[in-house]
Amino acid sequence: MTLLLVALKNFRTWSWSWILFSGAMALLGLVSLRASFPSSLGLTISGLSILLVYLHLIFFWSGVTELSRDRKVPSRVIIRWSLIVALVSIVSVLAYYEGGEYRLARYLLRVGVRTFVTGACFIAAGVVLYRTKRISSGIGLRLMSWSMILFGVEQFYYLIVVVINGFFFDLSFPVFFGVIDLILIFGIGLGMITWLLEDERQKLSKANQELDSFLYSTSHDLRAPIASVLGLTNLARLEMKDRENLTLINMIEQRVKKLDEVISDILKLSKNKKTEVRLEEISLNRLIDEVVADVKFAQDAPAIRLIYDRKTDFVFESDFSIMKTALGNLFSNAVKYHRIPQNDPYIKVAFSQVGNKTLIEVEDNGQGIRPESLDKVFDMFYRASTNSDGTGLGLYIVKEALAKVNGSISVTSNFGQGSTFRIELEPLK
Repeated sequence: MTLLLVALKNFRTWSWSWILFSGAMALLGLVSLRASFPSSLGLTISGLSILLVYLHLIFFWSGVTELSRDRKVPSRVIIRWSLIVALVSIVSVLAYYEGGEYRLARYLLRVGVRTFVTGACFIAAGVVLYRTKRISSGIGLRLMSWSMILFGVEQFYYLIVVVINGFFFDLSFPVFFGVIDLILIFGIGLGMITWLLEDERQKLSKANQELDSFLYSTSHDLRAPIASVLGLTNLARLEMKDRENLTLINMIEQRVKKLDEVISDILKLSKNKKTEVRLEEISLNRLIDEVVADVKFAQDAPAIRLIYDRKTDFVFESDFSIMKTALGNLFSNAVKYHRIPQNDPYIKVAFSQVGNKTLIEVEDNGQGIRPESLDKVFDMFYRASTNSDGTGLGLYIVKEALAKVNGSISVTSNFGQGSTFRIELEPLK
């Protein structure tokens, strides 16, 4: 009874059903050795084994009901049926327990009824779970359902053997049926674990989609008021003549632009996850022209020389929008973290094809990256410098974008001398 109350308290009917099943199987194994036990002990073991089998079926069916209907089975129902099967178990053990003339009735009551109820319960459970639309119908659910149905069918075979033994002639159970039992129970367990993993994956996928939609919607809605604030700061700058007030307005504008940059990066990340890959032939000249057009008005960009051989218009196959996002962020970072007070600040782009791979290198002679940060720069929200005013999303977006087109990115850097980012694109299968 304590075990039952614990199960009800934690409401783990499905788990407890299999704990009870394990106990029942262990006691059924001892029942086969009851001849070596005192009669009272053998009778007790037999009664407990029958009780655990029926309790297992109650908890098992309660778990199936909870899964298929998505609601708890009331505790009073489980208690009521547990008391009923306890009474049935006592009657099954005590009825006809003496006298050889009652051997048949005792055999049918203890073994025949048990195999019939078990078989019917497992077949019904397998059919109910297989037909339940609420549960994700992956390979795990199908394996679990069919293993249950076959286990139930096997129990009915045992029932046929019991009837033949009782009314016609002695027929022993085939030895290999024990192996089949183990295989089917293993199939139920494996199917259950696989189904749980599939179901959890489906829930996580749905949660991620909802989170992406929330981030995109929220970020998009925030840009309108930010644009309004920037417009108001421009108007205030025109109206104000006091230098201190202008300084405050400029500080407000810088902070709002920083917020806008963060939101813009979140939108890029969300858009990248939603965008379907569209393969096309890409002209590297056109790609670089569009990327340069987006960053040429950034602070210090005009002072940086672009080194790129335009004589040969390299062409490769990928998604233009994704590649523009990746190269755009690399160029933006190269401009933002450059060392302008030097003789020849530059950004150099190199292109090559090795076999079926496409290689693009973006090199600069800017600030460079510290050695301890090289393996972290592609992590979300990681900023390699405490003085950085970036969002920490730029290189993460590059990595995620390239992953969609079967690409990867790596970096080598000498701190204080510059960095080289290497993009490697594999053919999309």
